[in-house]
Amino acid sequence: MDLGLYVITKSVPELGRDHYDVAVAAIEGGASAIQLRIKKRAMGEALKIANVIHAVTREAGIPLIINDHVGIAMASKAEGLHVGPDDITIPAARRMLGSEILIGSSSGKPAEAIKAEREGASYIGVGPIHATDTKPGKPEIGVARITKVKAVVGIPVIAIGGIDADNVAACIEAGADGIAVVSAICMAEDMYAATVGLRQALDKARKNFSKSSATKGT
Repeated sequence: MDLGLYVITKSVPELGRDHYDVAVAAIEGGASAIQLRIKKRAMGEALKIANVIHAVTREAGIPLIINDHVGIAMASKAEGLHVGPDDITIPAARRMLGSEILIGSSSGKPAEAIKAEREGASYIGVGPIHATDTKPGKPEIGVARITKVKAVVGIPVIAIGGIDADNVAACIEAGADGIAVVSAICMAEDMYAATVGLRQALDKARKNFSKSSATKGT
């Protein structure tokens, strides 16, 4: 499954946008996966949002991944769950959700990524590559970390943190299999156009990287 353009939803009340609005615009613009990241909603309300968005992602044929909440992932029958170091463990999530569901892990260091893969992670989210308001106070780790993590795991590596159309290529050249974005879409004036721009930048970067790799191999 290609997680190339992985869009994480965010409610932006000041712009009149909720998770559903972000998800729909991103899907229409070419997103490969949607992660529902709800931090401050009651479980019942969060599940309703998940179910509504899941109907849209199913129709588009892309996975819905739930951030943190294993209960919502189970109840909504989402295709994936993403966990961080302070969330449910990967083995525990696997026991609850089964072997088929995607489980992503936030692992900024090679040793963490190796451990996550051994425990059953489906992909690794590496970041923040650049400084980002989504993770205030966390220092950026730079694109070189992507290369280091990619070298020690056999599962997809997704770059996250301050990613936009201007730095997508650097992430792909460093070895990322995809990019995860929040503000680049949620805070954009036109969310659909922003997604299209990211999709085009990603596809171009992948094509150029593939050509470069082929040339080096000859």
